[in-house]
Amino acid sequence: MTQVLRILIIDDNPGDRALVIRELRREFPQFQPQEIREASGFASAVAAGEFDLVITDYQLGWSTGLEVLHTIKQQYPNCPVIMFTNTGSEEIAVEAMKSGLDDYVLKLPNRYIRIPAAVRVALERLQIKQRATLLEIRLQGLLNQLKLGIFRTYPDGNCIECNPAFLELLGLDSLSQASAMNLLNIHKYYSILQELPPPQQQEQEIQLQRADGRFIWVGLSIALNILEGQQVIDGLIEDITSRKQAEIEIQQLNQTLEERVRKRTAELEVANRDLAQKNQELAEVNQDLEAFAYSISHDLREPLRAIQAFGSILLENQDRQSNLENQKNYLQRIIASTQQADKLVQDLLEYSRLSRTEMPLQAINLSLLMIQILRQLELEITQQQARVQVEEPLAEVTGNPTILIQVVTNLLTNAIKFVAPGVQPQLRIWTEKRNKLVRFWVQDNGIGIKETHQKRIFNVFERLHSYEVYPGSGIGLAIVRKGVERMGGEVGVESQPGQGSRFWIDLPIVIDVNP
Repeated sequence: MTQVLRILIIDDNPGDRALVIRELRREFPQFQPQEIREASGFASAVAAGEFDLVITDYQLGWSTGLEVLHTIKQQYPNCPVIMFTNTGSEEIAVEAMKSGLDDYVLKLPNRYIRIPAAVRVALERLQIKQRATLLEIRLQGLLNQLKLGIFRTYPDGNCIECNPAFLELLGLDSLSQASAMNLLNIHKYYSILQELPPPQQQEQEIQLQRADGRFIWVGLSIALNILEGQQVIDGLIEDITSRKQAEIEIQQLNQTLEERVRKRTAELEVANRDLAQKNQELAEVNQDLEAFAYSISHDLREPLRAIQAFGSILLENQDRQSNLENQKNYLQRIIASTQQADKLVQDLLEYSRLSRTEMPLQAINLSLLMIQILRQLELEITQQQARVQVEEPLAEVTGNPTILIQVVTNLLTNAIKFVAPGVQPQLRIWTEKRNKLVRFWVQDNGIGIKETHQKRIFNVFERLHSYEVYPGSGIGLAIVRKGVERMGGEVGVESQPGQGSRFWIDLPIVIDVNP
């Protein structure tokens, strides 16, 4: 409210004008009236516009209160107008109120005092309206600044109203274009809202295509309301494209990082497995080295001590007459000791070669291989009067021919050698197919092996008997194990002391690619 209250008082009756002025001065000390008596004065006042409120009679000699109301509202829509009359009717009052009249006061003795109150209420209502308008302008400006699109539509997608930010976000030019294109697919969301309990509203993030074809992400908030008895959808949209792109980039980065972690974990697992395998190989090497050291300190030194002892005897007796037969015996034992040492060294070299050499694999016909092996052992078999039974046909396996010959030869040699005195060696050889493997069997009638020793015998330099009883280097079965493992197989034994042994070798079967 201004400090000076300027009011147009329009009335033909000077007494009534004076009465109004008197009542208003009691309430508003800074009141400044402008009295209007004729049409020209009214026209001048309207043109000047220097007034805050209008009080008019209904019946004027040159016009009516309704005409005055229409003129004022047309020029100054927010200017309060109060009608003060005793000639109007209820119909006139209703029509005037519909046209924007703020109050209607009858010219009766007990009603004059209502004029100041009517003026105050009209001015306060104006202030409230002005503040609301200012707030709406500020809110609209803020929404436009934040690029929040506001809209209201009918369920069929026909837009009722929207703000400029809504059109800008969707790349639209007008409200009619928004209705025609229906980019938000309002009917779809209307169906969803209908199924919801009150309050029927929903918030979600969606990707939509603008009028220019560009895709954007928006945060959509919608609610189903009733306006003048009809369902409408009120909504708000916000452009969140930048945030969604950042989220997508973060998600992709996380996926990339997870993939890197998985890849690095897999690499570490492979590295750990390789390291474990290397450690195992190193442990085996250490074990072999320990066994080798033992052999050097024991097995190899034994023939060397014999050579030294018999050599010393021969040296001491060279100047004396000695029995020629004794000298011959000493020399034979020296030769046997050197042969034992040479055999030990050769077997060590052979075992070492198995650990280093490349191992190309191929299909091997065991029947043909056995013919070759038995031909090589023919002299030893004849000397020992051994009987070898091969149950044909033998299966084909995948392996290395050179290594497999050495493996089988060692098994057959042991089977012929480790029999009780006076027992004729008897060997039985056959194969069995087991899924993707072939099991190769060598059965003998030898001295047998205790169960507690059945794994030890495949280690380097593991001897269960003295050299004098059963000569050998103690490396033969270790060569068997190493060779079979290099070909991707396994080796084992089933045995009981005094009941013979059944050695077996598992090797991959030959896969027939022809149907």
